[in-house]
Amino acid sequence: MTLLMDKFTPNKRFYLRGSAFFALINLVVVWGIATRYLPFFNAPSDPWGIAYLVTTWIGHFGLLVMLAWLPMALAALVLPRKAMIPVMSLIAAAGLWALALDTVVFSQYRFHVNHFMLSLFVHDQNGEIFSFSASTWALGIGVIVGLLLFETWLAWRIQARAQGIAFPVWKTFLGLLIMAIASHAIHVVADAQYKRSVTQQTSIYPLLFPATAKDFMEKNGWLDPRAAREKNLSMNRAHDSGSLNWPAKPLSCTPGDTPPNVVVIALDSWRFDEYGPKTTPHLYQALNESGLRFEHHISSGNATRNGVFGLFYGLTGNYWNTMEDSQTGSLFIRTLQQENYRLGLFGSASFDGVGFDRTVFSSVPDLRLRTHEGEDPAARDKNMTKDWLDWQTKRRTADAGQPYFGFLFYDAPHGYSVPDDAERPWQPSLDTLEYTELGPDTDPIPVRNLHRNAAHYDDQLIKRVIDDLKAHGEWDNTYLIVTSDHGQSFNDTGHSFWGHNSNFSRYQTQVPLLIHGPNVQPGTHKGMTSHLDVVPTLMKHALGCANPPADYSQGKDLLDPTLDHPWVIANSYLGYAIIEKDRITEVKDSGDWVTYDPELNTLDQEQFSPAVFEAVNLMGRFYD
Repeated sequence: MTLLMDKFTPNKRFYLRGSAFFALINLVVVWGIATRYLPFFNAPSDPWGIAYLVTTWIGHFGLLVMLAWLPMALAALVLPRKAMIPVMSLIAAAGLWALALDTVVFSQYRFHVNHFMLSLFVHDQNGEIFSFSASTWALGIGVIVGLLLFETWLAWRIQARAQGIAFPVWKTFLGLLIMAIASHAIHVVADAQYKRSVTQQTSIYPLLFPATAKDFMEKNGWLDPRAAREKNLSMNRAHDSGSLNWPAKPLSCTPGDTPPNVVVIALDSWRFDEYGPKTTPHLYQALNESGLRFEHHISSGNATRNGVFGLFYGLTGNYWNTMEDSQTGSLFIRTLQQENYRLGLFGSASFDGVGFDRTVFSSVPDLRLRTHEGEDPAARDKNMTKDWLDWQTKRRTADAGQPYFGFLFYDAPHGYSVPDDAERPWQPSLDTLEYTELGPDTDPIPVRNLHRNAAHYDDQLIKRVIDDLKAHGEWDNTYLIVTSDHGQSFNDTGHSFWGHNSNFSRYQTQVPLLIHGPNVQPGTHKGMTSHLDVVPTLMKHALGCANPPADYSQGKDLLDPTLDHPWVIANSYLGYAIIEKDRITEVKDSGDWVTYDPELNTLDQEQFSPAVFEAVNLMGRFYD
């Protein structure tokens, strides 16, 4: 810094120092405005949580102010004093106003301001999302004008006395940077140790992207994730996030004298056109006559995390961060536990890899995190099925007569994994898939057929699960849900999309859904349904919950034959989409948005669909 500053005149160095001092004064104002986030904190009481709050409050907001200072510094070095002052005041006033606006948006929707929210504001002509009185408008304009006048006066006073500033600005900047680094270091350790007092804070700070290194620590033998989870989650299993009004009312559930069993089977990346007598003959034979099939069922996500989250919470993906940070488990799973259901949870891939250990199943003690045996997904699927059958044998001996819940999460389609000696009815098919070779000119047929053959392999394993239920007289009193977390693209639209988590077309979001169980009328449901509907259905029909679904979910009852959503919401890791029958409005994490037709052709939409306004309101239903 000293060598760089020696190239400028003394006045320029004083002005640069003055601009830094100006930024630090505004940091105090930033801290004051940011106190509006405090009602959404669960005040930490342990040293980890307190240390993270202090370092992040000082360091993160300090880092944001330092980033805003950079253009001020450039102005101080290249512009005359009179031109420099309005630049500094405009940057500071705009930043403070944006922060104040963000606190308002966050208090209502629990996500931060982005381009999409600003676009909604511009197009919200009927006040469906934002409704402001004349006095509120006057106050908002007055705040902007007041900030601009204050910042102009402050910049002028500081730069007029730049030579006399004795405050250690550069040492303070260094201290703020150290605090920011310390904040991320604390989060790395706390995240790996499942310290809820730290992780529940992260979503509240704007523009915070905390560092994590759990996989690295486990790989190097510095962490036993299961031991860490049991040590630090045991005290948190009964706690919900304090920022939610969820459920809106206490649940009233009575499963009855002979509570039904519930088994959920999910095949990772199994898409809507991969159910049938050729791909899944055993499922077809077992459920085509005795089950209810949903023809137009949309997952709650185009990737695993949000697909499973919506399946078990009945909530849209914008609640993920709140649930993960507070380590609040699925209400459905907790209700099963309260009703003394035995839980058999089996995943071929790891539950902790995408955070289900601290979200969906966070209330479950001694959670089995993964299937260790098996060199590839197909082998792990086989071993997982055996483990499930072994668990059933032990349960029937130790807990005969107790209802149970089972979850089996198969992975072979996701990994395009088929054993060498397995049947491959779909031809021509690749033997293995090299992702790096996929492109716009790749023939999709052999790729798609390999994926179908992987689903066919898992179908044979699922037959063993169903046969076991029938052999032990449990079939008729078991709700069986068979579905997927998301779909899979094979360049279906010609836009060179392969895999998932890249768009919200039906190829990545529409999945099979089949339900068998007591009082389920076999047949085909043709209306549009969502993963968010699964929890309300099971809570009502399996657990006997009298509450309307709106008390705890954004979904509806799948067994209502008139159910046909005009639109549904699906999330990705970096955004979400409102999916209608004729269009898809995708909102990216950056706040940018685009509307396209079902085949991903961009639509020229000057106005938002009414569904967009309805969806934004729905997403905020359970926030205080």
